[in-house]
Amino acid sequence: MCPHHVKVLCHLAAALACSGALVLPAKPVRLRCEYRTNPLVIDVEHPSLSWESDSTERNWRQAAYQLRVATSANLLRSGRPDVWDSGKQASGESVGISYRGPALTSRTRYYWTVRVWDAKGRLAEPVEAAWWEMGLLQKQDWTAKWIRWQNPAAPVDMAGMRWMWLHGQDAQHVPVATQAEFQFELPFEAGWTRAVLFLVARADWSVTVNGQSTGHKSHWNEFERLDLAGLLKPGNNVIDITAKVPPPDPFGPNARANAVPAAVAGLIELHRRDGSIERLPIDERWQARAGNDAPWQPAAVAGTLGSAPFGDPGELPQPAALLRRDFEVAGKVTRARAYVTALGAYQLFVNGKPAAGYVLTPGFTQFDKRVQYQTYDLTGLLVPGRNAVGAILANGWFGSGLSWTAQHFSLFPPTRLLAQIEIEYSDGSHQSIVSDGSWKSAESPILRAEIYTGETYDARLEKPGWDRAGFNDAGWQAAAIAPAYPGEISAQPDTPPQVVAEIKPERITARPDGSYVVDMGQNMVGWVALKMNGPAGASVRLRFAEILNPDGSIYTANLRNADATDTYLLRGGGPESFTPSFTFHGFRYVEVSGYPGKLAPGDITGQVVSSLSGEPAATISTSSDLLNGMWRLGIWGQRGNFLSVPTDCPQRDERLGWMADSAVFWRTGAYNFDIAAFTNKWMRDVTDAQLPTGAFTNVSPNIGLGSIEGAPGWGDAGVIVPWTTWLQYGNRAVVERSWEAMKRWMDFIAAANPDFIRRHSVGPDFADWLAPDMSTPKDLVDTAYWALVAEMMSQMAHATGRAEEARQYSDLYASIRTAFQKDYVHPDGTVGPGSQTSYVVALYMKLLPPELESAAINNLVKNIEAHDGHLTTGFLGTPYLLFALANHGRLDIAYKLLLTDTYPSWGYMLKKGATTWWERWNGDTGDPAMNSYNHYAFGSVVAWVYQVLAGIDTTSAAAGFHEITIQPHPDAQITSAQAQYRSVYGVISTGWSFTPNRAFTLKCTIPPNTSAKIVLPEGLPGGILQDGKNAHVTEADGQRFVRVGSGSYVFEMK
Repeated sequence: MCPHHVKVLCHLAAALACSGALVLPAKPVRLRCEYRTNPLVIDVEHPSLSWESDSTERNWRQAAYQLRVATSANLLRSGRPDVWDSGKQASGESVGISYRGPALTSRTRYYWTVRVWDAKGRLAEPVEAAWWEMGLLQKQDWTAKWIRWQNPAAPVDMAGMRWMWLHGQDAQHVPVATQAEFQFELPFEAGWTRAVLFLVARADWSVTVNGQSTGHKSHWNEFERLDLAGLLKPGNNVIDITAKVPPPDPFGPNARANAVPAAVAGLIELHRRDGSIERLPIDERWQARAGNDAPWQPAAVAGTLGSAPFGDPGELPQPAALLRRDFEVAGKVTRARAYVTALGAYQLFVNGKPAAGYVLTPGFTQFDKRVQYQTYDLTGLLVPGRNAVGAILANGWFGSGLSWTAQHFSLFPPTRLLAQIEIEYSDGSHQSIVSDGSWKSAESPILRAEIYTGETYDARLEKPGWDRAGFNDAGWQAAAIAPAYPGEISAQPDTPPQVVAEIKPERITARPDGSYVVDMGQNMVGWVALKMNGPAGASVRLRFAEILNPDGSIYTANLRNADATDTYLLRGGGPESFTPSFTFHGFRYVEVSGYPGKLAPGDITGQVVSSLSGEPAATISTSSDLLNGMWRLGIWGQRGNFLSVPTDCPQRDERLGWMADSAVFWRTGAYNFDIAAFTNKWMRDVTDAQLPTGAFTNVSPNIGLGSIEGAPGWGDAGVIVPWTTWLQYGNRAVVERSWEAMKRWMDFIAAANPDFIRRHSVGPDFADWLAPDMSTPKDLVDTAYWALVAEMMSQMAHATGRAEEARQYSDLYASIRTAFQKDYVHPDGTVGPGSQTSYVVALYMKLLPPELESAAINNLVKNIEAHDGHLTTGFLGTPYLLFALANHGRLDIAYKLLLTDTYPSWGYMLKKGATTWWERWNGDTGDPAMNSYNHYAFGSVVAWVYQVLAGIDTTSAAAGFHEITIQPHPDAQITSAQAQYRSVYGVISTGWSFTPNRAFTLKCTIPPNTSAKIVLPEGLPGGILQDGKNAHVTEADGQRFVRVGSGSYVFEMK
């Protein structure tokens, strides 16, 4: 380089230094919009933008940023943002920065970048711009019609069916516990390809065919489809239906009645090879009797379908539908999008290929308020000339009976599809292909597909090439225009569920009856993919279970009404495979019956399905195998249960968004995985489900408990989840979007309880659910949770600039605290009846006078010791038990509880072989009707492991780990621990070791643009070294700590 050039460059560097524009070697990375990387669709008015830095310098901090948004990447590169330029903002924040430019428009892709200055004035920019794309923001953007397949046989199926009951008994007033039996003899005929029983009852029912059980339901209000073909034999076949009248729904209008309406209705449908169908309704040809000793008489008509008081059971379960259309592509495509949703569930195909790897779309929402749509990039799937689009349409959450009563949302059925493809050509022209009457429709091979029931697939009914251009659909029906949808159609805020992992079986056991039991080695959520080769029409049945009976058969009593059964009827003629599409199961074991040949490990694969598509955000490894196992249980339980909504359990007839499970687990879950976007989705469900009174519900979306207000701890999730998300991710947007709903909930509670004790408007008041000691008064724990959410509201109000409301909620907390002390706190430090949960909530929520805290913690310890060192807390007390102990100087007792492996304890579950958390402490012996083996609520303890044992925490003063507290708490029972957490600012890690001579070493990494307070353990001798040198230690409030910026550090105490 010539001297002249060197001189010019030196002058240029000097000029840049004077202008504060020195180039920074580090750069912004991981640019995200709405906590997602380059989202293909959003529809929020002010998207939240976030980024990290890849700086490796110690003590690096951002001093300012500048956001730029443009309609093309070239405009950004040339420094000409045509949408928005924030200007240089003096701020160290890089998380949840709200877009404040002009109104965003439908279908537009917005490119964005951020310029960052550090404290030295050095400037950095990303290597390339990020982007987000807007969806269809206005109702008029949708020009597609809702379409469906209209089964021509449906009206014929319903004809002749009536409600039937016992001869001579008033079916409108049947005494509870009455048992009725209905019987029919069905002669078997050669040539049948299908035999199906459709059945519904206003009673609990079970069915046998030739003495073999084939199905049962309790409190089930919709038609069920039972396949009979594999159970029939040549000659006469006896079909028995036993109906037993159960006690009325305790939450229903007849809760205390001694006599209730009872009846059955149904139909046997026989399909022959020639295509003809014979229909045999349950009618007077059936024999009926009351009890085993009564004489048989013809069944009697109780009423027509739809007549009071039996009601309308809806239409029969329908096969999934195929919907298709060919279209022409007449030029070079620069961009193609498909905007698709359904009332039901769908899979989209273009030219024979799946449009994406999503499953169970469009997901589970509050369907009477909202359905969400997905956006697909079809640019690479379209070809010049003729193309085809196809969709399979099934029931999904919308069309399946949900909860333990098989309730539907008010809009059921029919299932229907809405699809809109928009193509942009290189010449600037546009083309739209929309769902309308030009589409064709037909029955699919999927004869049954419901969430709880499972899927039945008849491969003989496949229509090869149906989703490819040029397929002959002349024999198909025109798609029917379905009723319009009155609710909101919104873009999905998070990633749709996907298959996120595959696992091979651990063991396959042949059973004496010819079936196989497959052990996947892990309680998982999803389904299995099965390979086979056999004759046409052979039926392979898959039944799913979490545990085994002592004889090695699968145990299904805890599934209750969930059949959890997939059936595949072979096509024949060569190797074939089956993977279900529109159901899911929670299971470790699979019973495979009817399999042609010998089942080998390579023939069956478990496919894990989840809304959490990424790797865990945190890891923990300690010297304790027990603790390491606890972390694994939580990861697997959350991965499976976070499926469109945070379900309570994935296997039985619930799988619902129970609010308390989420409330107590959300902090653990927010460490385990990045759930910021998932929270945005579910909090929209929570606010959509909110009742007109202002009450949050017990489950969201709301199904099962109707208009009953959420119980304390359950409804409180509407506050706890946004607070947790703000604290963990710095996500103020979820607070802003939920604020009015949260205020209405707080107003609802306050209006019902003017004395600040929470006794009224408490819904089912589940209290400290499943506690071994149920003596804690409901109003005590309810009032404590009211105080908790009041304090959370105050903190969130402060964080979002609502100073007056922050003061009001702080005052509310003080009033509740005063009332709590008056009603429940005794002069000797006893709280309530002296139960563990009474002390835990009082101590954790800081509801005691300071002078009584010591007595209260001593009383809590005495209670634990009186129970031989075991906990007795339930859902609402357990999350805060170890915190209450550690925060008040009894870390030793906290560790003792954590590491205990006898009942009741977390370790007991692991010792008994659990691979996910159980619902009950005594899951191995508890009530089968309430016994889930994949239920994450008690896994809330892992938040304590992250925050206290590993020592990684944030503060409400700088939420989202902008300021970090590193404060590990070693214990003699654990010699080392390593943890890593990917926060929204970057990776935080700690690793500590504790030797027998009480030497302590801590290694930690603090990400760029953050600072940390390193609090060293108390009670250890010797000085403190930082990177081998004496540390600059501050002592205050009983702590010894060091403040550091970003970088990696080693601290030693010897």
